Amino acid sequence: MLTIGLTGGIGSGKSTVSQWFETQGVSIVDADKIVHRLLESDVNLISQLVETFGPGITGNQGEIERRKLGKLVFADQQARNTLEELVHPRVLATMKNERENLENSGAKVCVWDVPLLFETGFEQYVDQIWVVWIPRDIQLQRVLKRDNLSLGEAEARISAQGSLDEKRRRAHVVIDNSGTIQATVEQLREAWKEIKETYLRGN
Repeated sequence: MLTIGLTGGIGSGKSTVSQWFETQGVSIVDADKIVHRLLESDVNLISQLVETFGPGITGNQGEIERRKLGKLVFADQQARNTLEELVHPRVLATMKNERENLENSGAKVCVWDVPLLFETGFEQYVDQIWVVWIPRDIQLQRVLKRDNLSLGEAEARISAQGSLDEKRRRAHVVIDNSGTIQATVEQLREAWKEIKETYLRGN
């Protein structure tokens, strides 16, 4: 089974591309959704996070509030490193398990949707890397508009991820999402055509 690693940066439009794959019937293994599930249901992880970062990251019911946790770690490189050391191994194990289940069910292609594909080292577990790219100035504008953050918060979140230009250089496929939706879809159709001819012939 072919595994496509889909990545980009905050505000680049990766979710739009992921949704397009779904319209093609491709199964998505979404790292962010897995993190959400782990923060809600992995009792050991929740306990470790509260012990490490303090009760200030929890809500009234003792649940992890991602926005509180995010504000803390995006302002502190060491805190972010600690968070990643706790969370990323669990995410990787879950993604591998989901991929195995998909392959056992007969799937020929799946997409690993991972915002921090390179930063986590997860790129070594995929066959192709697709990067959703936009210029940094457009990225900053979109993050400010979408997430209702201050300029400093938006810049910190962008800087917490690797450079989109560097990711672009390491990609097998680059989707330029700085234009219209139609322009993005046309690029996706062209790249997907080659995948279908190679991996999905007769399916």
